[in-house]
Amino acid sequence: MAGSELLWLALATCVLTLASVVQQVHTSPRGAGFSGQDLVCGEPGTPEASDCFDPCDNHTVLDDPSRSTEDATEAELCDQDLHGWYRFVGEGGVRMPETCVPMYRCHTAAPMWLNGSHPALGDGIVGLTACAHWSENCCLWSSDVLVKACLGGYHVYQLDSTPECSLRYCTDPSTVKGTCEPPCRPEEECRAQDGIWGCFCRQDLNVSDFHSLQPQLDCGPTEVKVKLDKCLLGSLGFGETVLTYLKDLNCSGTLQNVEGNWMLTSIPVQASACGNILEKNGTHAIYKNTLSLATNFIIRDMIVHINLQCAYPLDMKVSLETALQPIVSSLNISLGGKGKFTVRMALFRDQSYTQPYEGDIAVLPVESMLYVGAILEQGDSSRFNLLLRNCYATPTQDRDDPVKYFIIRNSCPNQFDSTISVEENGVSSESRFSVQMFKFAGNYDLVFLHCEVHLCDSLDEQCEPSCSRLRLHSEAPAIDPVWVLDLGPITRRGAQALGVMSGSPSTAGFLVAWPLLLLPVLLAWLL
Repeated sequence: MAGSELLWLALATCVLTLASVVQQVHTSPRGAGFSGQDLVCGEPGTPEASDCFDPCDNHTVLDDPSRSTEDATEAELCDQDLHGWYRFVGEGGVRMPETCVPMYRCHTAAPMWLNGSHPALGDGIVGLTACAHWSENCCLWSSDVLVKACLGGYHVYQLDSTPECSLRYCTDPSTVKGTCEPPCRPEEECRAQDGIWGCFCRQDLNVSDFHSLQPQLDCGPTEVKVKLDKCLLGSLGFGETVLTYLKDLNCSGTLQNVEGNWMLTSIPVQASACGNILEKNGTHAIYKNTLSLATNFIIRDMIVHINLQCAYPLDMKVSLETALQPIVSSLNISLGGKGKFTVRMALFRDQSYTQPYEGDIAVLPVESMLYVGAILEQGDSSRFNLLLRNCYATPTQDRDDPVKYFIIRNSCPNQFDSTISVEENGVSSESRFSVQMFKFAGNYDLVFLHCEVHLCDSLDEQCEPSCSRLRLHSEAPAIDPVWVLDLGPITRRGAQALGVMSGSPSTAGFLVAWPLLLLPVLLAWLL
């Protein structure tokens, strides 16, 4: 069936209104005189004063797994021979631990750890203290160290010989560079947090252009999901809580955190809901709205407006959902153990089945074709097919009226009527047929349509009808009223006023228009 699954077209554009931006300034961690500098230079007043170098590029690599805080081997190694800039690498860890390390770890008696937080990229060279744990004192001995964060996610340390022997600089094994699958986005970096490697927002991310947000839209059948990059939002000055507003200010809330450093909100796909604007262009139904983001419910710093739109290709289902007052009949069905189902049937203006008749009554031009479409809207449409078993017209809204003209009987079209065309029946979640309209002989100006449906289990049944002329004279079917959908009234253009018509008008249906069929042909399919 063409169009059984909606193909969604999503387009997002940003229109930004910026009152002001609060700039955030990074402050360097507490440290000694080197704090904030990027280069190491000679002593002032000496010939070497102008000799400068970047320790990120000029250092010694220490690759020793025994420095790991998990190494509990009884040993008394010491670092009294160290002097200069070093970088830790290897499976023992790439950074010093920032918490007190138990004694007799790191292949020594009194392990040394960093008393403070590592600097971030851009902080420059920061002075910190390395402490040695001994005799239940986490900082019985200490020494000054310089630390710098480097491009590539690593740190370098200026280390001097330890105050005593059997003291050794340790490494944290949880900082070993891991791998992230799937790979991190450009706004993220692969690093360990609480000993677990994953993609986290880059600490050095610096974004000032609000157009870089580039929302991602998922235009679903019942709601539009809007995803925004949490990393970009954070870099633009938004915190963990981001307030959201739509055109209808009653539809407010907060962005929800979802997996992968994204934040999410949703908008119902319904005309006028939350201020939605619905437009149609003949091929698509387009929903538009504006999503506003704010940092607080009182706005002093900034608010961002994002124009959003989702375009849905018009098919039978979408056209009924977007029509203001379609002439439609609905039937709710519960099949024990197989779920709940909803079937809808409507009258359409042409063979595209995208322009339903609307209002209280369907008025068709003389000699026009009547297009009838039914759809299984709710339920397992991958397993169950929609089958029209019997479709017939009556001159009154009474489905049991003894005067019936069958258009479809026992799942097959009336082969005496050459104007009937069954385009789809029993092969998918939709059924469609067309017929040239008629009027009943006698003092009747209205036509009502009734269709008995069947949910055919494609796993257990042969759903597509097998029709031949041999079945033309089959007996009158027994119709189960529980499975019948009713549409009407339908009338031809220029008919009498409703007040003098035969047949009571109904506000739930539609149809009509008509040259008379030959009486013998009509009587052949009348009960």
